[in-house]
Amino acid sequence: MTNHQASRRDALKLFGASVVATAIAPRASAPPPGPVPAGTAAGYFPLSAVRLGEGPFLAAQKLDADYLLRLEPDRMLHNFRSNAGLVPKAPVYGGWESIEPWIDIRCHGHTLGHYLTASACMYQSTGDERFAQRVDYIVAELAECQEKTGGWLTAFPDGVAPLVDSLAGNKFAGVPWYTTHKVLAGLRDAHLQRGSAAALTVLTRFADWIDRACADVPHDRFQKMLDREHGGMNEVLADVFELTREERYWNLATRFSHEALLGPLARGVDALDGLHANTQIPKVIGFSRIYETSKTPSNYNNHQDAARFFWKTVIERRSFTTGGHADGEHFFPVGDFAKHLPSAKTMETCCTHNMLRLTRALYAHEPTVAYFDYFERALFNGILASQDPQSGMNTYFQATRPGYVRLYHTPFDSFWCCTGSGIENHARYGESIYAHDDDTLFVNLFLASSLDWSARGLRLTQQTKFPDEDTTRLEITHATKRRLTLAIRQPSWCPVMKVTVNGARSQRARRPGGYFKLAREFRAGDVVEIQLPMSLAIDPLPAVATAGHPEWVALRYGPIVLAGRMGSAGLTPGSQIIVNERESGNMLRADMAIPRWTGTLQELIETTRRTHPARLEFRSTGFEGGASVDLIPWFRATNERYNLYWQRAQPSVA
Repeated sequence: MTNHQASRRDALKLFGASVVATAIAPRASAPPPGPVPAGTAAGYFPLSAVRLGEGPFLAAQKLDADYLLRLEPDRMLHNFRSNAGLVPKAPVYGGWESIEPWIDIRCHGHTLGHYLTASACMYQSTGDERFAQRVDYIVAELAECQEKTGGWLTAFPDGVAPLVDSLAGNKFAGVPWYTTHKVLAGLRDAHLQRGSAAALTVLTRFADWIDRACADVPHDRFQKMLDREHGGMNEVLADVFELTREERYWNLATRFSHEALLGPLARGVDALDGLHANTQIPKVIGFSRIYETSKTPSNYNNHQDAARFFWKTVIERRSFTTGGHADGEHFFPVGDFAKHLPSAKTMETCCTHNMLRLTRALYAHEPTVAYFDYFERALFNGILASQDPQSGMNTYFQATRPGYVRLYHTPFDSFWCCTGSGIENHARYGESIYAHDDDTLFVNLFLASSLDWSARGLRLTQQTKFPDEDTTRLEITHATKRRLTLAIRQPSWCPVMKVTVNGARSQRARRPGGYFKLAREFRAGDVVEIQLPMSLAIDPLPAVATAGHPEWVALRYGPIVLAGRMGSAGLTPGSQIIVNERESGNMLRADMAIPRWTGTLQELIETTRRTHPARLEFRSTGFEGGASVDLIPWFRATNERYNLYWQRAQPSVA
């Protein structure tokens, strides 16, 4: 996070009824996914309806759960209580929460908001009551603080002054509205995921204070304030409207929509060069949410047009092969990708987190495979790759610098923005594997899991070792006499997908980028086996090809980006765990000679061979000087040096 003028740096599908407050093990209670939300084409299942099976995502979830339980709510509450005139119950955490050099960014308290969301989601994902108890405790503490403040909740060292000063047009410190968004979103999720009625009361009381504080601020001054990073204030206030149906919250949400970004995007203009990336993405999620919650969506088509154009622009023109983007947290000119490869501050994890949230929002209105092709790639290569499988800590950046390493936050002394989004990421894997309309079940991700579609009397399990194996098995474990359609995503990377029903009838789907649909009256014991053959592919850097012969390319197997293994020189146990994200690139430097590729692109594919039958491991031969390179999935290159893009020694015909 950088403290500068314009930066500090789902769209949520509300279930339509409050989540009930008690859990029935092993699944936390939640409203069943009934009709698709009005105005959308597809709905998602609550986390309580999905359980992860054995595999890397369940392992990541367990590590995250352990870390959440190690954190102490009273330490995160310290500054909130102090600002309310109450005696803190434990010392405050360090890092972004209290100490230099981060005080001026005014992110104090952001971790508590993320923690509420993560704990509420983990409760729904696991049914573990300990997470519900933590949510309830924090909400009660915040309610006590509100009794003293009259509604506002901040952990800033100067209390509520940054918010008041920002509205008055005065000079103000940091990004207070960004942090406020995190607290509001945490309270929203405490209500939706945990079922806390008290959280909704605290949320609306804080929103009421904001509404009163903003009431007399002129439009031009308000828009000027939005030049500073403010998270997804428009989105969360639209959510408050959806929960309460009080129109003043929706009107306030529209005031928090930044016209300087909305206008160009709605006109189809890419003016993102130089902008702080993660400042923009939450705004755009909010644009889509404004459209979705409007009583007359057709009057807000420009908001949804802006969201679609932004997504398409970032995915197609501004992303690296992993689905991550930006350098030093900022968008750069699309022709400059090669100049940014040596950076240790590319691909901020928060950006990928928010791009996935935007993807979910857009898919709900337009359930096409393209959205989940991106989602799959970014989930494996961005989110799963962000967690240290040993410590459970998370990345800030995933550097493209050749020969560099991943760096992870400390457990108790960092509390970066990506610490916050990181603890959310691994608590909510189950929310996007499946989607539905009234009579169709969409299988969008190939992750070991089980699903209970209670509204349709359907339960199934998905067994897979994807991506190490190219098959997945869907078994219906319970069904009622009802005709349903099973829509299986055929990824764009899979030209021919084989589908076998009950071991007898096989079909080959030849429409990559579409859904293969089975319509039938499913019965318990039905088995659908899916084979998704993967092959090696070349991904050039965007916008750097010269006459069709790109200088820099990455290797990908299906959706899985491959990293070259560059050894572990200079690495010791714990050396990748750091306090200060601003020092990324300064520590663990190593000047490494990365071999260049001297042949054609087709020869690079042909000379890359799989070397392990059960895991994705490869070797490429024929690099400069006769060198060979071992490759593994990018998401597994966690505790070693790596290389992502390979330079061609000279242009040649592919």
